Amino acid sequence: MSSGSATSFISARFTHADYLVRGVDAALSCPLWQSDALVEPSTGTCTVYDANGTSIDSDDVVVTGSIATRTVPAASLPSSLAFAEGWRVEWSLVVSGDTLVFRNEAALVRSALAPAASDQDLYRRVSGLDPNGSKPIHSLTDLQVYMDEAWLIILGKLTAKGRLPYLIVNSHALREPHILLALSLIFEDFATRLNEKHIETAQMYRARFAEAWADVRVVEDTDQDGDADGSRRVSVSGSMWMTSRG
Repeated sequence: MSSGSATSFISARFTHADYLVRGVDAALSCPLWQSDALVEPSTGTCTVYDANGTSIDSDDVVVTGSIATRTVPAASLPSSLAFAEGWRVEWSLVVSGDTLVFRNEAALVRSALAPAASDQDLYRRVSGLDPNGSKPIHSLTDLQVYMDEAWLIILGKLTAKGRLPYLIVNSHALREPHILLALSLIFEDFATRLNEKHIETAQMYRARFAEAWADVRVVEDTDQDGDADGSRRVSVSGSMWMTSRG
């Protein structure tokens, strides 16, 4: 890739690490973006490496909707493999005749963490957000994009503090901050699209999110044996060393 000032970079939109659930098909994708448009690769391969750098699975990608995708079969993630961090997914994609390589961190895990909140929780807090309500304050059909973005921010905050998402057992503990963060994102956006006065509401929800986040205590399954580590609850705001767990 040229280092000239006129260079326009291609971005691989990886929103978080790839958590591969052992014994389950893993659907992976590598969306490429440039100049606000998807960049479609002509061909390519996707290879999964374990923590030792050994290739666990490799095959040609399938381009669907201009996005390179690959489903790693459950047979390639058998129970004989130990749960571990330090894995990676490597994409070798051909774009306009050039082979570009993109890498994303990964881990082999027992289960993935799922959100405990949805659009319906937002409507219960602010009825005007319900597009099917009597007096909606916007014209959107749903608010999933804000819920998704809030969840990605939460995943990032967890990993930054050493709380690996796939070790958390009680996802409901994250419900309140998820809702409040989504509401803050919604009204921040509304302040730019509808009425700048919405920024005050956004700031209110952002402050409430910070308070709720500070209070979150989660239960973990650190050895990934399927059982919680007793009744011990740990703060998501504290720090700890991130280590591989087999």
